[in-house]
Amino acid sequence: MGTDVNEPDAVDPASPFGGVPTAHETGGDSDAVDAGDATPVDSPEDESPATGAVIERPVHDRRIMWTTYAGALITLLGVFSTWASGSGVTLNGVEGSHNGWIAVLAVMVSAGVAVPLCRASGPAMVAAGLAAARVLITVITTSGPPDLSRAWGWWVTLVGGLVLLVSFGWAIVYRATAERNDLVVTIPRRTWHRVAPVLAVSGIVLLVVLSPVIRHVLVVGEDVSWPPPADAVTASGAQEFTESFVAAGSGLDDLDVDYAWTTAASVDPWPEGVNFFPRMFDDVAAAEDSVHIMMFGFNSGEVGTELVELLVAKLDEGVEVRVLVDSYGSRAFGEHEIVFETLAAAGADVVVNDVLPVDRDGLYPDRSIDWGQQEVGHAEHRKLVLVDGLTAWNGGAGIEDHFIDGRFHDVMVQVTGDVVRQAQAVFLTSFVSHGGELPADLGRYFPEPPDPGTIPTALLQVVPGGFASGTQAVREMIDNADERLDVMNPYLTDADMIQRLVNAAERGVDVRIVVSAESNNGIATAAAKHRYGALLDAGAEVWEYPGAVVHAKLVVSDDTVQFGTLNFDAWALYRDFELSMMVESAELAELMDERVFGPDIAISSPGEPPSGVGDKVVSFVADKLAYFF
Repeated sequence: MGTDVNEPDAVDPASPFGGVPTAHETGGDSDAVDAGDATPVDSPEDESPATGAVIERPVHDRRIMWTTYAGALITLLGVFSTWASGSGVTLNGVEGSHNGWIAVLAVMVSAGVAVPLCRASGPAMVAAGLAAARVLITVITTSGPPDLSRAWGWWVTLVGGLVLLVSFGWAIVYRATAERNDLVVTIPRRTWHRVAPVLAVSGIVLLVVLSPVIRHVLVVGEDVSWPPPADAVTASGAQEFTESFVAAGSGLDDLDVDYAWTTAASVDPWPEGVNFFPRMFDDVAAAEDSVHIMMFGFNSGEVGTELVELLVAKLDEGVEVRVLVDSYGSRAFGEHEIVFETLAAAGADVVVNDVLPVDRDGLYPDRSIDWGQQEVGHAEHRKLVLVDGLTAWNGGAGIEDHFIDGRFHDVMVQVTGDVVRQAQAVFLTSFVSHGGELPADLGRYFPEPPDPGTIPTALLQVVPGGFASGTQAVREMIDNADERLDVMNPYLTDADMIQRLVNAAERGVDVRIVVSAESNNGIATAAAKHRYGALLDAGAEVWEYPGAVVHAKLVVSDDTVQFGTLNFDAWALYRDFELSMMVESAELAELMDERVFGPDIAISSPGEPPSGVGDKVVSFVADKLAYFF
């Protein structure tokens, strides 16, 4: 039997208007009820087939609900429309250094609470307010590539956020001005009305819990970081800058440092671990003063064990050893902790970047909690080995066995000259930012190189928070290429970079791209394949290297070469700590072709776009979700 609408339990207990008497109870004029919203109380439709119950709702609720839906729809339309354009590049709100996906997540919450919001439900109002604020904050604070102009889709998204804010404000006004004897309309209780309050509370929890993650980890942005300004740190000023950094007690937030163009004396690239590890270890064995190592992955396999034994021997000789590693990449407190326990016990100073909580600073293993949790969500992805402040090794490989046994294909580059002093500044400032300790006199770490060199070289970085000289310099290399553009990268997912490669091919540049035939990241591979068609149609060549994961990060643009740790994905281009070098040298460009691109392309197969419906769908979805991967 249906519940009589005149009984108290006929009122929706979740409604803030619970207990409000109906027009029939108060003797009010039933004609005052909006004919478009009212349902006669004696109608069979008053009873839900499932529960036989009715609920009451304010007569003007549907306007709030539809306003919320309209705001959500407008926001989605804006997010997937053009947010930035210029230089032949068009990016929507989820591409490049845009944060449109954050607005999408907030819109999902808004749509989920639209029904309880139209009843001015308290939890729904909180969730709707947070969601509208999140959309507006995302749109207003997002800064795309500095060389592109803001486009119409950004403005549409802003309008959508404002509409969501209006619906939230409307609900506040309605709740504040409603009287207990306001007219209500009785409607059947549906399953949705039981679910809606749950969605409202879940939305609050989602936005509150994820807010720090969104702000500190996912959100990306770009400051103007390239070319270096007039006051950029020079090689000769690297020591003074480092001493000032340490004296001021600076930290991770201050690592966004511009380094001036300088010179290298030699730049020697070596593909495959069987070639670069012996040479790197020979340099370490010859160290007389200091060995400084910055690594994402430093493991306890054969290669790692060999290096640990070598470092312990150097410590016994009085050589200083400092190490900065990433906790996740190196499993520093799990599978491979023996590496760091051994080094610390032998006298090395070891610090760890905690990409996963909890962030602790200080020398390994006795570290203290960093209440700012600045490292969380940002991998220490840089790879750098410095010997006596005179020789540097930079590239894409970690101290791991898969770089020497053929599973991963990578390149490390030995560099000497003035640029090494800047690299030393990068290491030491990062080391102290993670709680490491340095002596008062830093002069021994910045010796005058016997040959400062004449090869123009720039040290590039990505530092979480918006500093992206590496990203912006590579864009410039691609845009300025006239004849040759060779790219090798394991994770080719950034729509901005790919469109620039397409543009280069369309203007007649000989574009060759080398990726893995079988990658260690299936989502990244699927996303890259979605863009194969555009690249191939523009005239670019895509080559898939067989039998190993291509892990090198190389760009050769005419006579300019970039090498280091910069993947073409959202994490490396915008979120993680990255380090690369850019060198202007026709000789080096030819050497890269001779040692790397030529031999690799000779054994590779042409890449093909996905053909089956299933593959096309997977690659399309992976491409759209590249912001997260």
